[in-house]
Amino acid sequence: MGELAHFSRRSFTFAAVTALTTGCSSLSVLNGKARADRGPRETLDDYFALLTAKRYDQASNLLSRSFRSRLGPAGVDSLLHAFRSAQVVDLIDAVTWANRLGAQLSAPASDRREYLVTLQIQPSESGSRTWPTGVARRFIDLLWQDQMWKIDAMGISPGVVVTGLQPVAPSTNTNATGNAAVVIPTEPLRIGQIPVDRAIYTARQNAVERGLIPWATDPIEVFRHDGSSFGLQPSDAARLAGQDVDPTTLVPRAKVTVEQGGQALVVTLIQPIQTGPKGVWAISEILPSV
Repeated sequence: MGELAHFSRRSFTFAAVTALTTGCSSLSVLNGKARADRGPRETLDDYFALLTAKRYDQASNLLSRSFRSRLGPAGVDSLLHAFRSAQVVDLIDAVTWANRLGAQLSAPASDRREYLVTLQIQPSESGSRTWPTGVARRFIDLLWQDQMWKIDAMGISPGVVVTGLQPVAPSTNTNATGNAAVVIPTEPLRIGQIPVDRAIYTARQNAVERGLIPWATDPIEVFRHDGSSFGLQPSDAARLAGQDVDPTTLVPRAKVTVEQGGQALVVTLIQPIQTGPKGVWAISEILPSV
């Protein structure tokens, strides 16, 4: 599929949004540009600009049939009316992101793309239950359908291109933003430091505050949930050996000990976003026990 793309920061200008609302937009969805020439970034830009302009029917047309089907009419309506304003300010190819964490994924199929998208948003009253005010990051999947790129999934966790797991209909207490909060699936045991992506754990922290994933505040449960992402066996007996504060960074740490294949390991977890009993934990290091 060629080189994976990493897109630099690009924002809508006030003039572009004004043109959109007056029907004189230069945006690709409205200017008659051939659909085959529109890239995934243009679809994302257009979708959020259309929502900002309250042109919900046109925005809905940028959702894939399968996504609309999974959401159902009420879910589609909730997603479309979640924002007062929204724009894409940055995105990175999700496969590139995952491979930086050691996933070793191959390029996606020609009709699929997935991005980790940074948004600047002002949620509506209804949308404020699932979206923060200001900067938010979401994984967004796109599908080539009807000779154009359409949004096929949107959530706080990686989608089908990264995980290989097909998206499912959101449950009643999570709606369109998704209910899972995984890292990424990798198999080889990773010894050493583990990069902690703040986008993932900020999303998890937001989910905890909405009461969705209480396990994320328990180091042992995080080990069990995320261990396989780093080659650990979550089913192995694990013990919380202790908690302290890193003397250099002052970040809270937890040490979990586990024996795997005859090897004793110490798994270090940190609280990268919020400290205290309501802060989420993240695996940051795996070392042999000494």
